[in-house]
Amino acid sequence: MPDDWERVDTGTPDPRMLSTARTIAEDSEPLVTTVTFDDPLDPETLHLHTDAGIRADTGRFDITWTTKHYYKYHYTEGPTFNYRYDRHPRIDLPDEHFHEPPAAGHDDAVPSCIDVETVRLVTLAVLQLWRDTVESGDVDQLQQPDPP
Repeated sequence: MPDDWERVDTGTPDPRMLSTARTIAEDSEPLVTTVTFDDPLDPETLHLHTDAGIRADTGRFDITWTTKHYYKYHYTEGPTFNYRYDRHPRIDLPDEHFHEPPAAGHDDAVPSCIDVETVRLVTLAVLQLWRDTVESGDVDQLQQPDPP
């Protein structure tokens, strides 16, 4: 079943918000090694490549922010390990929800521990939760009761 992100009006990608997320990631996380947009002239997705991973040596965040202030932070290490923090309307969950690893499927969603809504705070929280998980190897760190 497709995620609700595909079925509701979440707005169009917001290049300004994506640029802000890029700057925050570059300034705050040294393990983010390469930062690119899917399209430099009309970006829809920001790609953050990491020099460390949870189950692999490297990983990547694919980030989307929209004009309606919805977001998607999809982390992948290829087909075998994925998770995602989302903010968008869902029928069965709060707007802020988390698609659990390893598949990050629609049915794997639970309420997110991230309840802030600004691009700066969400980006910092996502990166810190990822960093805590990389350092500990414990995927439960992705959903801490009191996120950073």
